[in-house]
Amino acid sequence: MIHAMPKDIYKSDFNYQVPEELIAKYPTANRSDSKILSFANGVFGINPFSKVKKFFQQDDLIVFNETKVFKARLLLRKDSGGKAEIFISKIKNKYTAECLTKGLNLQKKIQQLKSEKFPLKIEILEKDSNFVLIKFNQQIEHLCGIIGHVPIPPYLNRQDDETDKERYQTVFANKAFTDSVAAPTASLHFDEQLFKSITDEHKTTKVSLAVGLGTFKPLSDEPITESSSLHEEEFYISDEAAESINQQLAKGKKIIAIGTTTLRALEAAWCCESKQIKSGKSSTNIFIKEGYEFKVVDTLITNFHLPQSSLLMLVSAFSSKDFIFEAYKHAIENNLRFFSYGDAMIIER
Repeated sequence: MIHAMPKDIYKSDFNYQVPEELIAKYPTANRSDSKILSFANGVFGINPFSKVKKFFQQDDLIVFNETKVFKARLLLRKDSGGKAEIFISKIKNKYTAECLTKGLNLQKKIQQLKSEKFPLKIEILEKDSNFVLIKFNQQIEHLCGIIGHVPIPPYLNRQDDETDKERYQTVFANKAFTDSVAAPTASLHFDEQLFKSITDEHKTTKVSLAVGLGTFKPLSDEPITESSSLHEEEFYISDEAAESINQQLAKGKKIIAIGTTTLRALEAAWCCESKQIKSGKSSTNIFIKEGYEFKVVDTLITNFHLPQSSLLMLVSAFSSKDFIFEAYKHAIENNLRFFSYGDAMIIER
């Protein structure tokens, strides 16, 4: 349910400055070496992420996104020797995908390209202002596995390396859901030991939301209204997960979402008629912003988000814009690390 917003909002309303040195261009030496910002009794606190369990109660339900990132970037060369790049955003079938491209002549329907391993033939089927629909002469899963690069965020201003192959992936990623082009980054803080101790000591469940490029796509300069929506992302909630979540809701007990992608799946799966989470496969273009009424999630663990982004609007809606900007100010003053490989914060509403 979307409540009336008091006024239109603009992405410029959610701008802030973060020092370049606080942008985490590489992960910490160990996953749980990162930090987590909290707020209690009117005071901000900073703890090692390894102590995150101190924020969980025995009867809380903790929900993770078990999607897996595939190596979506193909770095190629044209016959002329020039560089080209194809970023596979969404796989439609074995041979066809929605893509972003750089350096390709989109007027040329059939093209021969060279990869690090073998030649590659593509056919441009359709193109619009958002994506190019490309048919490959080899199975896309095979291509990505052999020549694909880890799709680390462009603002890191570097190429992916061996570290990213492991660290831009959660320890509980499920190969059955290898469909994300970006990591659910709040979950990158959990190492195997921490994750196991949480699942041993607390109630947990998993959902899967395929993180799309649209999550990070810059918003337009147009006003954001009640009817504004975002890109579409597919998600899956098993019968077992839905039952656990619905039982928790019926008891009035707390649900903790690990990451904005988990929150987005849970809120999108809510059925207003039954007052429950629906199981199964679905998709959502929900834009969570000021005026949104949360039905499922009580607590959110998330990283620090880019200025003027839809994710910054989401966390501001979850608590308040004033609180989030005060928290980010405190994070900057205390040299916390920002964005995908950065530190985390826990927010309650």
